[in-house]
Amino acid sequence: MKRIKVNILFVLLLSLTICLGMPFSISAGSRHRVIPVLLYHRVGYTTDALTIPPERLASDLAELKQNGYETISLNAFEDYLDGKDVQLPANPILITFDDSYQDNYDNAFPILKQNDDIATFFIITGFVDGNKDRLTSQEIKEMYAAGMSFGSHTVSHTPLGQESQERARNELLLSKQFLENLLGTPITTIAYPEGSYTAETIRIATELGYNTGFSVKTGICRRNNPPFIIPRIPIFHYTGDIVEAINRV
Repeated sequence: MKRIKVNILFVLLLSLTICLGMPFSISAGSRHRVIPVLLYHRVGYTTDALTIPPERLASDLAELKQNGYETISLNAFEDYLDGKDVQLPANPILITFDDSYQDNYDNAFPILKQNDDIATFFIITGFVDGNKDRLTSQEIKEMYAAGMSFGSHTVSHTPLGQESQERARNELLLSKQFLENLLGTPITTIAYPEGSYTAETIRIATELGYNTGFSVKTGICRRNNPPFIIPRIPIFHYTGDIVEAINRV
């Protein structure tokens, strides 16, 4: 009877928060706590689906803060998945950027700093210092020093699930080594290019010292989520209200 009463209270609380448009969270010690992971790409004024204007990013961050969300680091997120006793805000959220575009530094980085927010950037290491439209080594180091987190997006942005074991291993290993040498910190996360991976991809990544893999599957992350199939909420040029986008998922 006691458990039934608790479940009824849980349902009522969840229904109330949804009706009011408020983010729902459970106590820090709960195994069922959820963490939305947002997926952005570009921040600028091009008109493709992957690009949002800087004003939109600023508006998203402001609205998230107004609704009680607080951004967390990649390390905190991984510790949470690993079952460690990590201190998280009441409504944590992880913001990620794929593809390491130059506008991540020019436009997104200043807005994040202005709002006292942090984000995680997944780097295509073969493009660093060799492509004017991508981040440079110095910019990555500056962003890291300011509290931003980094992970691998492979060397060449090849879909890992379609590659040979040898090619997949090299893409995972060399990108990891590049970022570790650049930042002087372990790199333990991979964001799969095009969301492409297989069981073999995960096996190789585990052998190389990765702990977490981010997919492009849409969903909310829970503590019992498979660590190499982390779902995210993609944010496109046409995506509507940010909190509504989270609540829909």
